[in-house]
Amino acid sequence: MYQRIETKEQLSAVVAKQIKDLIREQRLKPGDKLPNEMELSKLFGVSRPTIREAMKSLISQNVISIRRGRGTFVSENPGVVSDPLGFDFIHSADLQIALIEARLIIEPGAARLAARNADEKDIETMEHLLKEMEESVQMHHVRITKELEFHRSISRATKNPVIVRIVPVIMEAIQKTYREAPRTPEDHRQALEEHQRVLEAIRSHNSEEAYQAMRYHLENSLQRTLSKKQVPAYL
Repeated sequence: MYQRIETKEQLSAVVAKQIKDLIREQRLKPGDKLPNEMELSKLFGVSRPTIREAMKSLISQNVISIRRGRGTFVSENPGVVSDPLGFDFIHSADLQIALIEARLIIEPGAARLAARNADEKDIETMEHLLKEMEESVQMHHVRITKELEFHRSISRATKNPVIVRIVPVIMEAIQKTYREAPRTPEDHRQALEEHQRVLEAIRSHNSEEAYQAMRYHLENSLQRTLSKKQVPAYL
């Protein structure tokens, strides 16, 4: 699987490219453990410093990650780095509104696609997340992480690799703005009802209803945000 390298190109870059190719070809998958430094050196026919340099490059791109005491593994989301769109450099008050506007463009379509492509496992995951959200509402608690995960689960149900990567980036940005102005249990209750409509449409494989339910939810999110000014998007 690993090919010895015979080229005048920068050897560490060639090693890094080969490992990326193995991941793209699914010969290496997220969570797979790579051989250790010495083994890779022998497999590729290059020095250990070359392997070390290639590993540094791949780590910086979140292609691989090191688990202390366990070894080097393919990342769960290879190539998806923290804050890839530079949201940290957008003023949070502006970001709150901009995020919902972007979501109104992206997420209704994602819900429509999820209604077409979701399998039983996807539906079960969404149902489980909404059940946990409902329990929080009954206890007058707010669990933003479950709402974020519900939206991520919809993105995964689309089976579209681009959407699967874009939506989690947006969810991460929402979580950052949320910390500055947490919402109320009543907001959480309203959001739960809206999420239930989205789930029902996806479960019924009604793509247009899923589109409209998600749009309705996000339009309400926008109105709630505008009414409270700097309060972040209500999922």
